[in-house]
Amino acid sequence: MTSLLGEILEGEPLTAREQEILAGAAEGETAAQTGARLFLSSETVKSYRKRVIAKLGARNGTHAVALAMRSGLLPLAGSLVPVREPARVPVFVHRHGRR
Repeated sequence: MTSLLGEILEGEPLTAREQEILAGAAEGETAAQTGARLFLSSETVKSYRKRVIAKLGARNGTHAVALAMRSGLLPLAGSLVPVREPARVPVFVHRHGRR
């Protein structure tokens, strides 16, 4: 049995944001972890995940990841989530001695 959301969205292409959400799920991120990485609330991530599941015609999140990998939406190997460089914090060196 399909949901109304599934009937409306199935077959629609994934947006770039939806692909980022799906990649996080494929890496095993929780909604909170994906949200922190993308500066979204975990509830927003869960909403995106529901849309991805509906668009792919999947039964659940695991099935969505499998379908995306089989269809080439997600790569089969390597890191799916881009690694962000850590923020650079200025380092102050204290010099002891006389001028």
